[in-house]
Amino acid sequence: MSQNAVIYRILVASPADCDAERKLIPEVVHYWNAVHSRQTGAILEPVSWETHSTPEMGDRPQGIINKQLGEISDLLVGTFWTRLGTSTGVAESGTAEEIEEFRKAGKPVLLYFSQQPAVLETVDQQQLQALVEYKRRLASEGLFSTYASLAELRNDLFRHLSSKMAKLHKGPAPAAQDLDSKRELRTFRNQYESFLRRFETEWSSERDSAPHSINEGQSIARFRLSDLVTLRAKIIEDNSDLSKTIDDALRRLRALQRWQLVMDGGRSFAHFWEEGTAIIESLKSVLPILAKLMAV
Repeated sequence: MSQNAVIYRILVASPADCDAERKLIPEVVHYWNAVHSRQTGAILEPVSWETHSTPEMGDRPQGIINKQLGEISDLLVGTFWTRLGTSTGVAESGTAEEIEEFRKAGKPVLLYFSQQPAVLETVDQQQLQALVEYKRRLASEGLFSTYASLAELRNDLFRHLSSKMAKLHKGPAPAAQDLDSKRELRTFRNQYESFLRRFETEWSSERDSAPHSINEGQSIARFRLSDLVTLRAKIIEDNSDLSKTIDDALRRLRALQRWQLVMDGGRSFAHFWEEGTAIIESLKSVLPILAKLMAV
């Protein structure tokens, strides 16, 4: 069945060392469409110079890109790793200029800085220092996020896109939302209960099997984190503690994935499994919140 939709264009901005991120961001955008476009009546289109720019003369290259891509885009997603980029004569780099153009136009900007390890011999130290100074300056002018892995960037970007689109896009007519709200809440509750049962079953089964490492536990945390991010993205407006509780659990699950064992007589090992169990218990507190929302 056909449906009218509003298109929002997402400009992908990054220096040359973020090739993996430039591939990942459109994937997240397309996944957002798969989850949200039918419900919201919005479609996101990833825009990049590789796919949307065309040959043109009469201006400096970055000026042409700004005109062809920046002016038609509604939101910018920028990533940095070890490089700031090459000066355009107007700004420190093409990415920095694109960001500044969006800020001047009052358009939203989502910025991410990678904390992934890099091979020292391959890092241009001048570029790295320029990036450090740029990041320090931005810290006094707004908010940005950091990520330790592409998986973390994927999860954070999906959640941030959902939050940003809730503000940018008003969605379908209120009457349609009112008719579907109870049904959507019931569906969300069923999905959440299924997620929680699976998480608790997997975690308790592995914990009680007397494991010799935390590898399998971290794998469970990684997959359930992805599930929880998808559920969290369905929450657009929330006046209860629902989103706050889930956000706290997401933070703690990310910490589990980075958990390091130390020589402490097994205390860090035991604490790992205790923390996972505590996260599950905290997520159970969402169920009575949902019950109250269903009763309204």
